[in-house]
Amino acid sequence: MSNEMQELLPGGSVRWVLSKEERQSIAESLDIEEHTFSKLKGNIMTRTREACQECGKLSGLDDFIQNAMEMGVHSRDFIIDVLHHGPQAASPAHGLQCSKCGEHFEGVWAWETEDWAQ
Repeated sequence: MSNEMQELLPGGSVRWVLSKEERQSIAESLDIEEHTFSKLKGNIMTRTREACQECGKLSGLDDFIQNAMEMGVHSRDFIIDVLHHGPQAASPAHGLQCSKCGEHFEGVWAWETEDWAQ
């Protein structure tokens, strides 16, 4: 399975390619300019993107960021650092809400720490 938004990698990981809309959403959530993280082309996840059953938006890094900000899990500065340098440790898989409508995506979500941003 490969398309312009994701690519299946050897070993089962999936590269999620950042879309223009996803970049805009991330920049808005973090109150930063898009060029701040322009080198980030995408990130490596443990599963494929899913369409929200309520609004159709594809799951993305913007959902992780908005969820973390709203729940107070990570600070803005911490997230910006991760966008530049990748995660420093593994994260437990967890639920994910759509940043557009608030609907819960099914299952649990996690990212790969090795070669996280490609």
